[in-house]
Parts: sequence; structure tokens; C-alpha cells
Amino acid sequence: MMTQLLSIFGILFSKNDQEKVVYYDNRIFLTSTHETSGRILMIEEEAYSVWAYLLHPDKESIDFDGFLCAVVDPLSFHTRPDDIIKERRNIPLPATFANRYSYIKNLKKKDIKVHWEKECATISIKKKKYLVMDINAKTSYSKALAKDCAYGKHLDA
Repeated sequence: MMTQLLSIFGILFSKNDQEKVVYYDNRIFLTSTHETSGRILMIEEEAYSVWAYLLHPDKESIDFDGFLCAVVDPLSFHTRPDDIIKERRNIPLPATFANRYSYIKNLKKKDIKVHWEKECATISIKKKKYLVMDINAKTSYSKALAKDCAYGKHLDA
């Protein structure tokens, strides 16, 4: 998926639009550009979850990522925390990291909003703050995580 993602960068970022949406395999793909810095944030729905990626200033690669939410109920799988060591995007969120905010059924693009500040990007779902990406610390804080883990840090909100 990342190769496909990187190959469409040129197409998506060739214009100066602030936000764009592409539906790839009926999944959400959203980009948002910070007006002042030109930094680009991508939000992509994977098989089991939705991730946000902040690109390096040169737009050539991903600077860091953040777990936004699960689109498949983590309690319906028996994923072990050890399973996520190699690839956390292609497996369900382990139930041990899930909380009542983790799973969002029928998530739509219109439910997601990006708010840029000088030092962070905040992503809201249905008007609730779900993910804060600290640009200086390159750390993500997610409301959808019950505790700090390989997916990111827990957001107290």
C-alpha cells in the first residue's frame, strides 16, 4: 500500500488545493496542507484502521505517523501485541490497546477535520479531538489508544 501511496504523491500534490480526497478501493484518502509551512498531512484508511502520515518538508517521504482509529472492531480479533512488531498497519489493533474511542463504525470523509497550528496538526472525528501530531517531537497522541504503545501515545482528552 505504501508504494501505491508514494507513487500517487506527484498527482495529488501537483496542485495548490488545501484538501483533497481520493477514494482508493472505497477507502478514505485525505490530504491537508498547512498554509504557512507547506507541510502535508495524509490520512489513509487501511484494511483495519485509519492512519495519519506527516510528510517530510521535502515531500519525498514520511516524517512520522499516527493512529487515528480502527474501522474494524478490535474486540472481534485476537491480535496479540507481539504481532504488531513487524507491521502494525496491516493487522487489527490488539484489544489490549483499545478503548471505547478506538472503533468507529462507518467512518466517512466528512467526519474528519484537520486543524493546523504552528507546532502540531490536530485531527478531529465528529467534532472530537482524536489525534494530535506534535511536529517538533515527531510524536502522535491518539484518543483511540487506551495506553502508550507501538501505535503511539494515549491522548488524554
